[in-house]
Amino acid sequence: MTAPLPPRSIRWWSSARLRITAGITLTAAVVLTVVVLIAIQLLTLTANRAIDSRLGREMGDFTTFFSTGVIPSNGDLTPTPELLVRAYLAQQYPEAEVLLVGTATESGTQYTLSRYDVRDDAFYPAEIRSDLQEIGLDDAREDSGVLGSTIHWRKITAEGPHGSANLVAAINHSNEREDASRVARLLMITSAGGLLLTALMAWFLAGRMLEPVRRIREAADTISADDLSRRVPDDGPDEIVALAETVNAMLERVEDAYSTQREFLDDAGHELRTPLTVVQGNLDLLPDDPDERAENMRIMQDELSRMTRIVEDLLTLARADRPDFLRPTPTDLSNLVIDVEAKIEVVADRDWTVLPYAEGEALLDPHRITQALLQFCSNAVRFTRPGDRIEIGCRIAEPGEPTIPVGHASGEVPPTPAGEEDGRRIVWCVRDQGPGIPEGEEESIFQRFHTARGQLRDGRGGTGLGLAIVATIARAHEGRAFAYNLAGGGADFCIVIPFVPAPVSDDAPGGPSAAPGSGESQDTG
Repeated sequence: MTAPLPPRSIRWWSSARLRITAGITLTAAVVLTVVVLIAIQLLTLTANRAIDSRLGREMGDFTTFFSTGVIPSNGDLTPTPELLVRAYLAQQYPEAEVLLVGTATESGTQYTLSRYDVRDDAFYPAEIRSDLQEIGLDDAREDSGVLGSTIHWRKITAEGPHGSANLVAAINHSNEREDASRVARLLMITSAGGLLLTALMAWFLAGRMLEPVRRIREAADTISADDLSRRVPDDGPDEIVALAETVNAMLERVEDAYSTQREFLDDAGHELRTPLTVVQGNLDLLPDDPDERAENMRIMQDELSRMTRIVEDLLTLARADRPDFLRPTPTDLSNLVIDVEAKIEVVADRDWTVLPYAEGEALLDPHRITQALLQFCSNAVRFTRPGDRIEIGCRIAEPGEPTIPVGHASGEVPPTPAGEEDGRRIVWCVRDQGPGIPEGEEESIFQRFHTARGQLRDGRGGTGLGLAIVATIARAHEGRAFAYNLAGGGADFCIVIPFVPAPVSDDAPGGPSAAPGSGESQDTG
């Protein structure tokens, strides 16, 4: 037998815990990255919209003021474009990031307004101011643009009753940009912390989720061929419980199959050892005398025949768990009982009697039921004398009707399973006038290799497998086999199975054609 492979060690870099953690962390990282990028984009768009709004208001105010053509401070002066530009700028108090350049288009006279002197202005150094003044003088220049990366400007030309002038307004948004950068850095730091927290929580939760799986694996590692009775724990989330229940169900099937195989090997070795020893001993001591040799040959043939019966019975028990063990067909109950009586009455000299039997069709395996009833009959023959009465019967018990008729039994009777008497069922029985069943052995006689009821009438020993086969056939029909002592003496051996009506069909097999044939070989031991 090949030695079992050792359990595979779990590598941390390919563990399910790490994969779950990595998947959750990667998903969170993608989501947070998208959120940060969207937030930065929204901050930038908001800042640009605010700048455009401020520049637009400045352009509108200048156009309105210049179109009136009136100098508010002194109405006696004759307005000129230069005076109007100067008067407009004199009314303004710009913020630190704002610079205004007014230009009279005909004379080219310019006035620049800023909060700080050119030498102290960090927002608009001399070269930037020079560029903005050139924009005011260049009539062919576009109406808006950006200087460097932080200065947005816009130019408008206003027409009035005294001439025309233009205004260049510039806003340096380096402060807003720095604020957006700080917000972005804060978002990234917060996202990194959130990502780390997500990874730690994912690692912890994945470990908690996979803990039941680890316990199942460790429990499964301890299960060996020597002990298949252990089961994996079935606690945790529903999915883990379902997995554990599935594994336990599989282990039960494996244990049942292994037990069946082991029982078959044990039973075969136990029962075949004696006849093989007898045959081997007779062969070793085979005498020269023809009469003695014939007697030895008869003994060996008898042991070989018994060995054949044992093998056939063991194979029947081993096949009980196979799906094809039963082959149900619509079967006429009355014909089945009559056929059993006809087959058994030629085997032994007994007073065979068929009790009033049930009529109708049911879905069952007639060959297996015949095999079980013939085993009951053979068993009854072995514990009775020639001429003793043996009764064979079949009845349909209705819901609520007891399986064992009241007053029939003497002493203890096997307990009736819960729910058995709630439905219709078929009850077959074989009654004899033998010595009865020893007290306390009513159930154990259906176990393998168990013999009871004292000395056999015919002096022969049995294999102890016949009644075990009957119990197996009954269980395969979802029923049971049982026995009890009769009030008037003797024993009653019974099979009870649920009544399954035969399907209604014109061409369905039934009646005499559904009656069983000879069936498989019967146990006579």
